Amino acid sequence: MKLDREYFKEKKTGKKPKGRYTICCGQEKGRGLLNKNNKADWALIEQHCEDHLTYYSSTKTIEPICCKKCGRLIKYITTLSEEAYKLSEMSDD
Repeated sequence: MKLDREYFKEKKTGKKPKGRYTICCGQEKGRGLLNKNNKADWALIEQHCEDHLTYYSSTKTIEPICCKKCGRLIKYITTLSEEAYKLSEMSDD
């Protein structure tokens, strides 16, 4: 008998797993990912965005990308300011 994550999930819940990944966004079901539909998780996502904007002055915007169906956080997309590019070009000389 092979003991893996699926075995222990079935043991705890009594349900056989239907698949390892979500159909909507392809994220692993067993991972505890942040979800925009959970108030506590959303607060953490907002805090991360605020911290990123505070600590990285070259970042102009940050956008959390979440699954439209289940709400799981997939990634963040950032936009850098034009000044950051100009400063990096000047330092290469």
